[in-house]
Amino acid sequence: MTASEVTTTYRPTLLSIAYRMTGEIMVSEDIVQDVLLNWMNRSSEGVQDVKAYLAKSVMNSSLNYLAQAKRQREAYKGVWLPEPVLASQHAVDAKVDISYGFMLLLEKLSPMERAVFLLKESFDVTYPELAELFETTETNSRQLYHRAKEKISGSTRRFQLDPKQQQELLDAFAKSSETGNLESLIHLLKTDVALYTDSGGKVPSAVKTLFGRAVIEQFLRALDAKFGDQFSMRSAIINGEPALLFTQKDTRQLSTVMVLEMDDTGISGIYTIRNPDKLAQLQ
Repeated sequence: MTASEVTTTYRPTLLSIAYRMTGEIMVSEDIVQDVLLNWMNRSSEGVQDVKAYLAKSVMNSSLNYLAQAKRQREAYKGVWLPEPVLASQHAVDAKVDISYGFMLLLEKLSPMERAVFLLKESFDVTYPELAELFETTETNSRQLYHRAKEKISGSTRRFQLDPKQQQELLDAFAKSSETGNLESLIHLLKTDVALYTDSGGKVPSAVKTLFGRAVIEQFLRALDAKFGDQFSMRSAIINGEPALLFTQKDTRQLSTVMVLEMDDTGISGIYTIRNPDKLAQLQ
């Protein structure tokens, strides 16, 4: 394979792996770019298994980044959510699940469990290879993988809206935005819906996660009544899911991204990103 073919073939999956490890898309872009450049410089030395070399390199860089960012993550104010990813801006693998529900499940795993799980699931790396990569035993690599599987077993998304359903939903939200209200959103809330808000402590937001249709409906209506006329709303696909983007009319600045986790029966999760640093790359 030429360098161009390798990049075209593997870059989307490598980017998805780095993002599912770090939750930061621009950091992931840098990690993958550095790994590919390093591979190109080493290619004359004859890397035999290019896919394995690139996957392992991306994973090592991701683990190093998480180790450096650990203290910052621990001191983060409020709920931490991954950065939103607009597929048209970043060449992530469309077949890889980067939904917010799944990303938060991965956050339940230790960095090592996450690394072993993703390498095994995405590239089918063998247990002996995992043991060599992480300087551990084959038995321990098996334990890490099965422990990770147990932690997220039964919690993964069983149903996803197909592209046609997503588009119909986005069209409905677009019509709703013309009237400046959230009725079409509120109508779809499930009884056990949850709302998570990430502001990083930099802008006003709900401090705690909200649970239940009644509580969240009251919260959304209060926001709409108080601030609805200050924002314009448009729809998009973020992290492979329907989303609403709210822009301040006076400044034209993106203020909020609201990602909707849903199936054909309604909305079960709302992931609201308000941290300006995480919205900057969507402007």
